[in-house]
Amino acid sequence: MHKQQVNSCCLFFMRNVRFNSEGMRLQKGDKKNLYELLKSLLKNSGKNVFVSIFLQILTGFTQGIGLLMLIPLLSIVGIFDKQAKGSEFSGKLVSFFQGFGFPEGIIPILLLYILVVSLNAAVSKYQTLNDAKIQQGFVRYLKDRLYTSIGHSEWLFVSRLRMADVAHIITSEVQRAGQVIIQMLRFTSTFIMMLAYLAVAVMLSAKMALLSLIGGIILLAIGNRKNRQAYNIGKSGQRSMKKVYQVVLEHLAGMKIAKSFAEEDRYIAEFIRHSEEVEKNKIEYAVLSSRTSLMFSIGTVVLLSIYVYFAIEVIGLQASTLLVLIYIFSRLLPKVSSLQTAYQSILQSLPAFTAVTKLQNDCNNFAENLNRDNTLGKLGGNIGISHVTFGYGGKPVFENYSLQIQSNTILCITGQSGSGKTTLADLILGLLKPLDGKVYIDNLPLDDKNIFQWRKSIGYVAQESFLFNDTIRNNLLWTKPDATSEEIWDALKKSSADEMVQKFELGLETVVGDRGAQLSGGERQRLALARALVRKPTLLILDEATNALDPLNESKIIEALYRLKGTTTMIIISHNEAIHSIADQVVNIGNGGMAHGS
Repeated sequence: MHKQQVNSCCLFFMRNVRFNSEGMRLQKGDKKNLYELLKSLLKNSGKNVFVSIFLQILTGFTQGIGLLMLIPLLSIVGIFDKQAKGSEFSGKLVSFFQGFGFPEGIIPILLLYILVVSLNAAVSKYQTLNDAKIQQGFVRYLKDRLYTSIGHSEWLFVSRLRMADVAHIITSEVQRAGQVIIQMLRFTSTFIMMLAYLAVAVMLSAKMALLSLIGGIILLAIGNRKNRQAYNIGKSGQRSMKKVYQVVLEHLAGMKIAKSFAEEDRYIAEFIRHSEEVEKNKIEYAVLSSRTSLMFSIGTVVLLSIYVYFAIEVIGLQASTLLVLIYIFSRLLPKVSSLQTAYQSILQSLPAFTAVTKLQNDCNNFAENLNRDNTLGKLGGNIGISHVTFGYGGKPVFENYSLQIQSNTILCITGQSGSGKTTLADLILGLLKPLDGKVYIDNLPLDDKNIFQWRKSIGYVAQESFLFNDTIRNNLLWTKPDATSEEIWDALKKSSADEMVQKFELGLETVVGDRGAQLSGGERQRLALARALVRKPTLLILDEATNALDPLNESKIIEALYRLKGTTTMIIISHNEAIHSIADQVVNIGNGGMAHGS
């Protein structure tokens, strides 16, 4: 879509909501986010948006035609007299119909009226479906874009995110942001319908049309005071739902610990408290909406009474013309209420889109611009760490640190807790980037051109390996989707897990449960090692993978590692002397990042 068209449509909506900005001045950041939302919407669903606007105009046009059709109908039954202004329109419309071959009489007029109203209903239906597609398509677009950005962000940034907040934004807040879209479409639709009603009113009486417009503005001015409350309710609801997500995810992750300490009631009480806040917030918004509706209902009756008095006593309109104008007025004022309601809904949902936009922008600022070319093949060879400096928050972990790791050897990293063992592994993985110095893979500097392919060449086993709630086969295929059954069983054998899997009744089709809950810690670790070996890595990293294991499982993994010696490069973070004994090199990370080889 042309950039000028996008900006024009964005400015159109911003101008139409500006009349209420005095009652609720959006923050500068919120205005910017709303503008960006419109630009993103038009870029993603531009064609459907313009179709929606066209359908809105067509709906307004057919609605106006339907109103004008009342005039010849009333004229035929004798309600309009010869002096009534409505008879002028009646004559013109009848002449127009006769020009197209329509016969005179009430039956043809009624049939045409049915046709116009049916067309209006059909267009409205298609518009509703089109708007739903726009909303759901845009919600999916926001989710996909945000989740992709999170996945492509730097690890240091992702590791500092609160996962409960991320889950809340991706699920709840993105869905609420979609409400902004549907309410904006309703806003423009209602605005166009109001223009159609006013156009018909002007044809009948310009003075009464002006009075209708003034009445609508008065109602909007009265309801304007409720807008700030709608925005604040939206902010409050966002905080409450975020707390609910935090409690749920943290409680489920730590359920065993909570039950072990008999403290599950604390989580339950906290969940109930935040759930009550969510309930209170939703009721508060329902009260606001009902008060707004009540105010507009009473205001409409009062203004209608003034309208009738003014038409009869001041202007002296004929009863026939007044009848049609009253009908138009009774349809117009509820549209003003709908306009106000749509705007309040936009304000109430806008904080959700602001949260989505903030996380999206943060991810973009920390995006990994990696070359994701899979045709480069596996990387491997000698690993060199040359004069690397790295730290967190200004606190150095390594300063001018160097280390050489020969291909197909075993390096064991040991040291005190917090000395930087995992940090060193993450620097080699390319998850962290040195502030100074370089990491080399077979004399090739590790950078954005080859980090992705380097990670594709690595097998990684963490201290608490994560298994998906799926079959053993699918868990192992996760690192190499095209692996054959022979390759899977070869990896299981190399990790000393083949006999274990064979004992399961369903074998490879055994479901391991959530996070591998159906397996013991040792069984999970052996499957995690097998998963890493399926891809035949040139570098295998084990980050304290045997620390929490019983002696039997620990010995099985050490035995598996010993059999792998010489076939791939291994970096093992461990304090275990048995692992030290099979290593070619042991590095002790101490104060200042000093390394001691053996």
